[in-house]
Amino acid sequence: MYPLIIGGVVATCMLLIIYNLISERRQLNLRIKQGILLTSHLRSVVDHCQKHRGTSNAVVSGNEKLFPQMIQLQNDIDNLIDSEMSQTLSDFPQWQSFIEHWPRLKQHALAKDLSPQNIVRQHSLMIDGQLMLLDDVMRAYDLHRLMLDSCTRVSEICIDTLRVAETLGYTRAIGSGVCARGACLAADRILLEFLRISVKTTSERLLSEVKLINNNDLNSSLETSSKAVRQQIDALLNMVDKRVLQRGQLKLDSHEYFNLSTRAIDEVLNIFSIVIQYASQKHTRMI
Repeated sequence: MYPLIIGGVVATCMLLIIYNLISERRQLNLRIKQGILLTSHLRSVVDHCQKHRGTSNAVVSGNEKLFPQMIQLQNDIDNLIDSEMSQTLSDFPQWQSFIEHWPRLKQHALAKDLSPQNIVRQHSLMIDGQLMLLDDVMRAYDLHRLMLDSCTRVSEICIDTLRVAETLGYTRAIGSGVCARGACLAADRILLEFLRISVKTTSERLLSEVKLINNNDLNSSLETSSKAVRQQIDALLNMVDKRVLQRGQLKLDSHEYFNLSTRAIDEVLNIFSIVIQYASQKHTRMI
């Protein structure tokens, strides 16, 4: 009789252990799925704030034609903040900092009472905080567990991609102001020269990192995307070199410059989209 009782107890314990393991696995998968959604949401917030930085700098620098676009971006950012997805971020200090900073910055852009240098600086500080928040969210939701191959983490590629996009976004903001003003001042020239080098080095580093990913499901799409990134960045840097960093009166419309810069950024963000979409579909097999 005792062996039967002991056997029953052991079997029950084994069932409880298996149940707990399955339950923990299910909770982890749900947490990672939520983290992927929040990561995509934050990417959209960052993208809109970067566009607002460039547009508002152009407006403050004298291009009134971009004022309606700036207003639309402000409305889009407000909608993102008010969305249900954003409520999940309320426990993160960096999110609270952003939603406190944004209304003030929006009013400064509307009132045009900040210098171009200050409007760009305030945006850049805000965006840096958002990128730190995104890193915190990925860690909190265990996205660091997701592997694209034996040594490449989803979180690392996503963060590196957004850092390159931010360098491009900063270049877009400075150049948009220069084009709106119609002249490249000495301070702008120094900054754009630095950014041109930074864009080239950081993008090449990212593309080298992407090239090393050993994943048959991703290799083809990432290779195509990498070629598009290199092509658009080369076109942007060529424009900066030949049409922005020139002396005397500029004849480049800030809207044209903004659009070419945005195409380069969008191609970089496409790498982010490819990786995060793959993680969304395959995350149960990537842990």
